[in-house]
Amino acid sequence: MDTYERPRRESRRRRSLLALRFAGAALISVTGATMSLALFTSSASAAVSGFTAGTVVIGISPAATIFSSGMMMPGDSVPAGAPGQAVTVTNSGTAALRYAITGVATNAPLASQLVITVKQPDGNAGSSCTAFSGTTINNAGFTVVGTTTNIVGDPTQGAQTGDRTLAAGTSETLCFKVSLPLATSNTYQGATTNITFTFSAEQTANN
Repeated sequence: MDTYERPRRESRRRRSLLALRFAGAALISVTGATMSLALFTSSASAAVSGFTAGTVVIGISPAATIFSSGMMMPGDSVPAGAPGQAVTVTNSGTAALRYAITGVATNAPLASQLVITVKQPDGNAGSSCTAFSGTTINNAGFTVVGTTTNIVGDPTQGAQTGDRTLAAGTSETLCFKVSLPLATSNTYQGATTNITFTFSAEQTANN
């Protein structure tokens, strides 16, 4: 009887040990899976949008011919008499600008005889050029016909002597006059010339 029961007890013991080993393995496996799922995570994002580049937009009025004359005589000025021709310069952009005025004259030799004067308004305020008594802001007149001449300031990039500045959405008035000196020689009778003024603007920010 003992001989028969002993193998049976040994067999039950081996099965119990195997079951215990499998249970241990399963417990380790389940524990490992539980640890990997215990990581809390979170994320957030912010939209990058809403950027708009600023603008500098220069405009002048009158926009076409500032003035002209078909029969200037020595001693004459255009406009005639005391008043100067008002030219309104506007910055309709969203950022401050700096501007200069250049001129190109054609048809020598009359251009070299004309005297160009640009002033701030009378009393250096407002928009009146009635008395043409403001501060003169222009450089010297043309010296070489066909070559761009700096009339007010300098269009070279960056701040230059004589440059004008305008804040966004503002304007200013300048007073122009062109004269033919009384001492102009008789050799200039019938001479003609054309002058083109260019208003060049650039941003002032970081410049």
